[in-house]
Amino acid sequence: MRSLAKLILVIIMSSALYGCTTQSAWTVEETNPYIDGLGDGQGRVQFVNDRTKWTIQVAKVDSERINGGLLKIYLTMRNTARENVWTDIRTTFLDEKGHVLEQTNWEPIFFEARTVGEYTCTSMNSQAADYQILVKLPKKSSRNLR
Repeated sequence: MRSLAKLILVIIMSSALYGCTTQSAWTVEETNPYIDGLGDGQGRVQFVNDRTKWTIQVAKVDSERINGGLLKIYLTMRNTARENVWTDIRTTFLDEKGHVLEQTNWEPIFFEARTVGEYTCTSMNSQAADYQILVKLPKKSSRNLR
């Protein structure tokens, strides 16, 4: 009986010691979290929930400086679903250091089934150097009202 207790103790101690190994964490260099390396600006558009990225696809993203040095964003998206879909979109404008300069409210945008739609947003400050756009399906949408 004593040897069984010793055996169990040895097994518990060895598994505890084996589980406490140290391993270096993997680090990923990310100079700008809003860019995903595609090179065409689509990394600045992020989907809040997984279902959104399968329903709405980013077709094109453009930006330009307009009167007074304001930053204007053009986002063209495609609804791949067979049904009409409402989305909520929020734009955050960042300064040259990547800090939040201004942020819009969530704006509902309607996409007809299997069509392309466009969203535009203009900064209110000429210091806006970059942007991030969040897209999500609302809690109540055309898909789940039935």
